[in-house]
Amino acid sequence: MDEDTIKKIFAQAFEISEEEVTDEIAYNSYQPWDSLKHLQLVSMLEEELGIEFEMDDIIDMSSYKKVREIVLKYLQKK
Repeated sequence: MDEDTIKKIFAQAFEISEEEVTDEIAYNSYQPWDSLKHLQLVSMLEEELGIEFEMDDIIDMSSYKKVREIVLKYLQKK
């Protein structure tokens, strides 16, 4: 499991190309990223990667960069 997979899932959740996914995409400044999309992203990541996030980490997912860091942390625990 690598960062490309995380990027692919993120791109699918927001219906954008993987090239458009950058560390600068953030919850508070990226229009399509609303609470519904956030839950959809979390659900897709959990399902695809076979992990279950803690609530604090779900709330902390405020940018693509942070999402990637959190997911990698969980994958290392597996």
